[in-house]
Amino acid sequence: MLNAPLDTNSNRTKMSSQPNRFTCLVIEDEVLAIEMMVDYISRRGDLELLAVGTQLSEVRDILEKHRPAIIFLDLVIPPGESGSYHFGKLPVTSSIIVVSGIPLSHYKGDLPKGDIYELPKPVSFASFDQCVNEVINKGKGYRYGVEI
Repeated sequence: MLNAPLDTNSNRTKMSSQPNRFTCLVIEDEVLAIEMMVDYISRRGDLELLAVGTQLSEVRDILEKHRPAIIFLDLVIPPGESGSYHFGKLPVTSSIIVVSGIPLSHYKGDLPKGDIYELPKPVSFASFDQCVNEVINKGKGYRYGVEI
């Protein structure tokens, strides 16, 4: 799991010290896909990666401390020791970008509530960029540490 320095005393989404940046979380278990997402996020000046979760148990622990504005979600990841935690428990204050080889129309598990965007694998930077712009332009979630 990759963690960036931030205030862990707050349960609200924290913006970086640089203005106009959106915090995000990557939920993915494939190493190459993680590397690609980290690279794509780093190419945008308005995104800040808080963490990468490779199992549901890690995701649960990360979300106990942080509320990212955007969550990049692969639909197939190991549960770890997650207990009853599932995608339906992801925060509704986050915009969810499903990054998966499984189309949402074929997925039978619990889906997050709230705004969901689909970004099918394989993902090009152009499609990633377009999807993130759509999410940001919609203005969902937290910005500058304040709920919108």
